[in-house]
Amino acid sequence: MLRPGLTWGERVIYWVIIVGLIAVLLLYRQAALPVALFVNGEPVAWVANARLARRAVEIARERLQQRYGSQADFAETVETGNLPLQTEGQLLSPAEAASALLRRVTPVQRAWLIVVNGQPLLALPNEGEAKQALDLVKDHFTPKGTTLVKQPEFKEKVTIRLGKIRPDRLVPDAEAAAQKLISGMEPPRYHVVKSGEVAVRIARRYGLTLAELEKLNPDRNLNRLQIGDRLLVGQGKPLVTVVSVHQVVTREPVPYKVERRLAPHLPGGALVTKQRGKEGVKEVVMEAVYENGVETQRRSVKEQVIKEPVTEVLLVGGGLRR
Repeated sequence: MLRPGLTWGERVIYWVIIVGLIAVLLLYRQAALPVALFVNGEPVAWVANARLARRAVEIARERLQQRYGSQADFAETVETGNLPLQTEGQLLSPAEAASALLRRVTPVQRAWLIVVNGQPLLALPNEGEAKQALDLVKDHFTPKGTTLVKQPEFKEKVTIRLGKIRPDRLVPDAEAAAQKLISGMEPPRYHVVKSGEVAVRIARRYGLTLAELEKLNPDRNLNRLQIGDRLLVGQGKPLVTVVSVHQVVTREPVPYKVERRLAPHLPGGALVTKQRGKEGVKEVVMEAVYENGVETQRRSVKEQVIKEPVTEVLLVGGGLRR
């Protein structure tokens, strides 16, 4: 008890000392507790103190990076903190605690993710490779030989961001990433030509038309197949859809008109061609929309007659019949 007659200043000093002593006792008690390693809030191992706990996490991360690369990390949240030892638990060395930790975590790598509609599909080591991969996909699916009206874009929401991904989904370079986006995660299927096989029968075997087989194998002459030739007969569904708009210019005939004129000097019922009709020509400018290289719609945006049609003139006899 505080003795009576103390001033307010003396009372404050006494209370500060008492609170300080209580804090020291609490800290001492906490320091005496072992330290647990937590994975997403669940304890997985105990060590004697905080320094050993930090070392255990370092060892676990070093082992992870030795196996998966310098950017490897834990997918889960890993924390340390004081916690009484469970009845069946025991204090471990940092190396043992690191092994226990690795059994409970999922390895991931920090990389540049290609995200489609909010779903990370694959990742590359740097942002430049990720951008190049998307450019390669756009170039692959954009038809050549026509005037591009609008730059190719993805139908889906495609973004690039820094994040974490499983090591098995990390792609080494832009070319490999583009191939996965083009062909899907399923590996391509091939057919090895055997004796007596011809292209049309191979195509039918895999549910393809001859034109589709030719498109899959542009570098092959399907009329001169040899035993052992390897033909691509199936590829996975693309993971993205490239939409491009192109200008298509065609020329179409403009029909001529036929004009009939009464000719009294000709016998009744007679029909004489005074001037032969000629078709004109009009230029039609259209915009064609392609999705992954396949035309999906087309609309006319401009028409212009570049050669007027010539009217055909027929004289119809109006005189007396002979």
